[in-house]
Amino acid sequence: MEIKKKTLYKILAVTVVVVVLILIIRPIIPTNEDGEGLLVFEDTSLFPSIGPIDAQNVVIELSDYQCPYCVMVDGGANWTKETQYINQYGSLIGTAKKVQELAENGEIRFIYVPLAFLGDESINAAEAAYCAGDQGKYFEMHDAIFAASTGPTENDGKYSKGNLKIIAQSISEIDEDLFASCLDSNKNLKRVKQALSLAETTGLKISTPQFWINGAQVPSSWPAIEAAIKA
Repeated sequence: MEIKKKTLYKILAVTVVVVVLILIIRPIIPTNEDGEGLLVFEDTSLFPSIGPIDAQNVVIELSDYQCPYCVMVDGGANWTKETQYINQYGSLIGTAKKVQELAENGEIRFIYVPLAFLGDESINAAEAAYCAGDQGKYFEMHDAIFAASTGPTENDGKYSKGNLKIIAQSISEIDEDLFASCLDSNKNLKRVKQALSLAETTGLKISTPQFWINGAQVPSSWPAIEAAIKA
């Protein structure tokens, strides 16, 4: 049966509109360099996020709370503001904080991937953040943990469970007893291990910090990340 030209044009027009709408309204699904979907990072119970789910730009940060460079890209710790670090790593310092602020303003979506692979205190810190998250305070604890870093060292006691309880005291309206019980019982240890395990399934190298924007890995410097967001 011959299709009339007008009918064919209508079908083509409708098809084009549908495709455009799908591209506009669908969430951006990040992919790694091999094209494998990083859909595991959509699980907000393991990978907390800020910003609209349908944001045009999705920024994923892979980080370990003990990693010195992760502390620098956060920029909240006092030692990262010392001249020696600013002179050497100025383009890195505060990068993650700027990304987080964009997400809080609804301009992007930010997904945080906690990788606890640098020792026991990395695990403690990741557990503590989840415990605070159980009370709706994940990113408040996230910020407080980084801010509490006393230097570019690892497993030196700064993130003992006792110190993490003290850090949590700075968070407004957190139930300190509930937090302590959660941390002492290792309630979220399974989640910490699962987050790392799922990140490994993506095929990404387990190193920190890493930033991925709309499926492409980007250097951790603010100029590079800002340019990728604006591209």
